[in-house]
Formats: sequence, C-alpha cells, structure tokens
Amino acid sequence: MSKRFILFVGFNLLLILLFKSELAANTYGSIHGRVYLGNEKRAEPGANILVLGTSWGTTTNAEGEFSLTRIPPGRYTLKASFIGYETVEKVDIRVMQGESTAVEFHLRGSVIEMDEVVVTGSYVKHLLKDTPVITEVISEQKIADTGGSDLVDVIREQTGIEISYGIGRTQSAQLQGLNDNHVLVLVDGERTTGKVDGALDLGQIPIDQIKRIETVKGPMSSIYGSDALGGVINIITKSPIRAPLASASVDIGTNGRQDYRMAFSQKWENINNEDRSLALGLSGNWNKYFGIDYVEEDNFSELPEYDKKNATFNLFYKHENHLEFGLKSTFYKDENEWLAGDKFSLFTDISGNTKYGSTMRMKYSFTPRFSLLGTVNYSGNEHTLDEYGQSGKLVKSDVSNTALLNYRLQATVLPYKSSVLTFGAEQIIDEIESDRILNREKDYTTNVLFFEDEWMLSDLTLTLGGRYSDNSVYGSFFAPKISLLYKALENLRLRGGFGRGFRQPSMKELYIDFFSTVGYAVRGAPDLKPEKSNGYNLGIEYDASDILWLRLNSFYNQVESLIDYYTWGVENGRTIFSYYNIYEAITKGVEVDATLNLIDGITAELGYSYTSAQNNNGIDLPYRVPHFLKWKLVYEPDIWGLRANIRGRWFDEKPVLDDQVNKDIYSADVPILYSYVHSYSLWDVQISKKIKQNYRLQAGINNLANEKSYPFGQIKGREYYVSFKVTIN
Repeated sequence: MSKRFILFVGFNLLLILLFKSELAANTYGSIHGRVYLGNEKRAEPGANILVLGTSWGTTTNAEGEFSLTRIPPGRYTLKASFIGYETVEKVDIRVMQGESTAVEFHLRGSVIEMDEVVVTGSYVKHLLKDTPVITEVISEQKIADTGGSDLVDVIREQTGIEISYGIGRTQSAQLQGLNDNHVLVLVDGERTTGKVDGALDLGQIPIDQIKRIETVKGPMSSIYGSDALGGVINIITKSPIRAPLASASVDIGTNGRQDYRMAFSQKWENINNEDRSLALGLSGNWNKYFGIDYVEEDNFSELPEYDKKNATFNLFYKHENHLEFGLKSTFYKDENEWLAGDKFSLFTDISGNTKYGSTMRMKYSFTPRFSLLGTVNYSGNEHTLDEYGQSGKLVKSDVSNTALLNYRLQATVLPYKSSVLTFGAEQIIDEIESDRILNREKDYTTNVLFFEDEWMLSDLTLTLGGRYSDNSVYGSFFAPKISLLYKALENLRLRGGFGRGFRQPSMKELYIDFFSTVGYAVRGAPDLKPEKSNGYNLGIEYDASDILWLRLNSFYNQVESLIDYYTWGVENGRTIFSYYNIYEAITKGVEVDATLNLIDGITAELGYSYTSAQNNNGIDLPYRVPHFLKWKLVYEPDIWGLRANIRGRWFDEKPVLDDQVNKDIYSADVPILYSYVHSYSLWDVQISKKIKQNYRLQAGINNLANEKSYPFGQIKGREYYVSFKVTIN
C-alpha cells in the first residue's frame, strides 16, 4: 500500500496548494447575528444559515450566534432553519465594504419536521421540503424513540424498507422490493468496506453516533455509482461543531444487552481574534448481546452472541467563510458466535471484523459563486470465519481482507442566479485478498466523470445529471437522471423523476475459486456484465400549517441482466456452481406516510406500503412483504420533561423458500413451491424523562406480545430495556 499512501499524501498536498489563494480582506464586509428558537427565545447550537444564491453557509454556536465574513458588498437573502422549527428568510440584507451587518432570526416551533437540511439526493444542500428528489429523513429524536442498539432496530420501522438476513448472521436492508445488494449504505456520504453475503451488515453501525438517516429510494447511480441500483441509505453522524462538551450513557436489556457509550467534544472560536474555528470530537461505544437460541436441541442459534467495539475521532476547521477542512477516523471490531449445525450435528461458527477508516475533506470557496471540494476516503476490513466441530476441533477457517480507496474533486459553480452546476472527477480502487479468490489477490479501478445542473425557476426546480464510470474489468456505464419539483401551492408539492442504475459484479462473483469439503465447488465468472435498472417515481406532498403532513409516492423499477448462480457442470465427481447474467425483475408499488398533530403534545404517525416484485415470467419473488402498515403515537407535554410513545407494525404474509439460506430466485419458467410466513403485528412502548437539563432516563418494551416468526420474520421475542444518559453542555 506504499504507492497508495504516496498518492494519498500527494493528492492532499495538491489540494492545499490549490486552496492557498487569498483575496484582500479590506474589500469585503460581514454579516453577524443570532437565532432565537420558540417563544422562550432560547439559543441552541447547530441552526443552519444559508446565503441564497451562493455556496456559503454556516451554523450557530452554543449561544445561538453566527458570523459570515469576507462577503462581497451587495444585497443578499439569508435563510435560517433548525429541525423542529419553521424556516425564516430575511431578504435584502445589505453588506457594505469594511462594515458588519447585524441580523436576528426568530424561529417558531413546528411539530411537522420539513426544515431539516438534506444532502443525499443531490450535490446541492436543500431543505427537506425544497429538495427535488423524494427523500426520507429519520431524525435523532425518532432514532431515540426506538430504544434500539444498532441501525437495524431503527431501519426496520420505516415504510418501504425490509430487513433481510444473511447466512453469516448479517442483517441488511431491502428497498422497494429490490435485493439488499442493490442498496448502497453510506456513512457521511462515503463508502465503507465490510460487506458479507454481498451487502453491508447494518448491525455494524451503532446508533449513538448517528445524527440522522437520509434515505433515497430508486436508482441513484448518477451520483453514487455502483450498488445504488435500488437506492441509498446515508447515515449522517454527529459533528463536533454541534455536539455537547461530554455525554455518557448506559443501556441494559433482555438477552444480555449491554450498551456503553461516551463522547467528548471541544470547540474553539475566534482563534487569534480572527474568524477561525476548530472543533474536535472523540467518541466510543461497547455493545454486548448474549444472542438467542430458542430450541437447544436443534444446535442452531436464531441470533448470534456478539461483542462490538467502536471509536471515532473527528476534526473540523473553518477559516472565515471560505476554507473548511474535515478529518474523520474510525475503528470498529466485533466478534460473533453462534451454533450452525442441525439436530444431527453440532458446529460452532465464530466470525469477526476489524475495520479501519479515514476520510479527509477540504472545501474552498473562491467567490460566492464558485467553490472546490476535494475528498479522500479510505476503508479497510479484515473478515474472519472459523468453524469448530463438536469436539472443538477447527473444521474450516477463512480470512479475507478488503480495501477501498476513493479520490474525488468536485467543483460547484453558480453561472446564473437560478442555476447551480456541479461537476467533477473521481477514482475508486477496490482490492481483495482471500484464500477463496483466484490467485488470492484481485483489484479493479473505476474512473468517473460526473455532473449535475439544477435550475430553480419560480415554482419549478429541475435537476439534470449524469455519471460516466469506466471500470478496469467490466467496462463503461453511463447513468443519467432527471428530477423535478413543482410547487403547485405553497403547501402542495409534486415530485417526479427518472434514473438509471447499475451494480458492478462483486469480486466474489468475478473471481471466487472455492472448493467445499462436502462435494461442491464455486467458480467466478470474469465475463459478467453489470446489473442495470430503470427507475421511475412520482409523488405528491401536502402540509397544512403545523397540523397535517401527507406524502404519497409511487414507484416502478425495471431491473435487467441480474446475476444469479447456476450449475455449471460436474468435474471429477464434484458439482461446479458459477454465475451468469440472465434474469429480469420488475418491482412497483406505492408508499403513503402521514403525520397528524392531534392536540398540543400529542402527535400521530401512519405509514403504509404496497410492493409487487415479480420476475420476467410474472412469478412473485420471495422474501417480500406485499403489504406493510405502521403507526405511532407520541405524547410530549410541555411540563415534567416527559416523552412517551407507542409504536406498531403489521406485516402481510410473504412467500419464502424453505431454506436457511436467504437466496433469491429471479427466474423460473415453472411455478415455484413457496412456503409462506404468516401475517403478524408488533407493538412497542417507551417512556423517557428529562431530569433537569443534563440527565435523561428511558425505559421501554419491544414486541409486547412476544410475537416470533423465524427465520424470515420477527426473530427477537419480548425485550425490556432501560437507559440512562448524562449530558454536559
């Protein structure tokens, strides 16, 4: 990796030299001010301030104050937003040379959360209500309402998302009836390694570090490239800029659940009496779980015992309103143990992951209408799997190392007052080292050119974009997209879009060379082509002040050249399996979400989805729930510091193959004999109490009725938990 390291350092030196340009400060003015929240005029860090028509923005400090320096003289429009409050715009703000202009914002509280800034569906930041791409946001408060230990506990409650289970006891997400390996999971907009069974294990992501989750369904390869064929789940982590000085929490629950978390942050402002700020953050957590084994005699564990550790370091530096620099480093390690036998034999499997990651970002705004962003992202993971027989003897062992290195240079230009143009180049290097791979080591490189042009024309926002990818193995692919937002009325919005997606063949599908001890072998297929999709969506959104919010979204996805395995033949008495492109599938459906502010302090949420997923022969695909319904009631009075919620979900019956392996059958010219998971419902309840300003006590019960549907439905039975958190601001 020495050559990679030299490229890493050289790239960043180039960025530093490039961004060194400075302009004379005395030709500028500045804007400073404060944001007040609610009738009590309280101040909070993290309110967003945007200068419309430019690429500039900032956030408030702990006192609710903000400053924007080195602003060219002129007249500007400022927009202030904070989650849970209505957005406010200030127009005709005059900036004069050598002077500072004062501005105050007063934001009114709102139960309907439509003023969150989102970043996933486009290269341009938008408020949730203004984005042309249908985007769903899970806020920090909604994450806390689940009382979950990891991301799986949060994602499973969302409309149009299903959890699938892999043979390595992994848990991943399906969107709109598409496979889990068609969903790209990002952390702060960046890729990460550690896929098992073709998809990233959501159980590796602890929820205490998550600020919010943004989900965009349908093809997003025009922005993110391969694997975004079915959609993107972007986990936005907490920034040291907005974090409290220190926090610590402990969760204890059923089945040996133990979650320990600590976080520290520090921010320095006005360094050397200049408009410079530096923020540092350090967090860590330790999660334990004893696993689930309902029937000891079957020698098979329903969920594994695990031990997970995670640490994150964050650094953010800002110089005036022009230079931003961020560095994030992460470490993750886990060990999972489960019984993998049957009633005739006993096997114990132990898997582990050790993951390192680092992301460096630097942005420089040369003018209000031109900025450059450079990013370097590295992620590496070692995955081990050992299997032991009943005597304790090691039966098989496997070690694989994967690495990903990603360079990106992105320019943003505002050529006209109503247009934002983004373009750039990117390189992605994937590497794998494993005993199961032909010649043990393989790698491929993807070179990328991308663009996006967004036009804001009165009540219409139109986005056109595309991404050209050239891979060293499977060749080139162009992924276009078009998105449209039309504001028919101030509170009625229509959205529509088309996108083309793709998934490049995985290293396993291309190069696997595995011989089993039980009489079969698997060989890769180097000539595989990418899977491709065309996705269409149309949605309508309505909100009535702070009383009602309603969204309806319809979708249609056509997927072709799908990769599946088949029997290649028999060689020396051994059956040989391999991969090929052949199958097609169509998924379509509708999703409805609503939030209703019943009376002061009581809010109701409802969600429904219908999903149809069939192959090209009209046969239903297994492991998809046709109908899903969810509901939630939140009680949060203005007194006592209480918050309580009761949540429910109903799952329609779904077809499955009676097999412990969650494989997919995309094509069969004869009807498939399916088993069916019966329909069932789940109920959860939680209550929390804020004690003074620094303490919060929380308790809850998940799966009140102790409903279980193994292995393709609800696995965990009734669970109790209690949590205590301390925060120092």
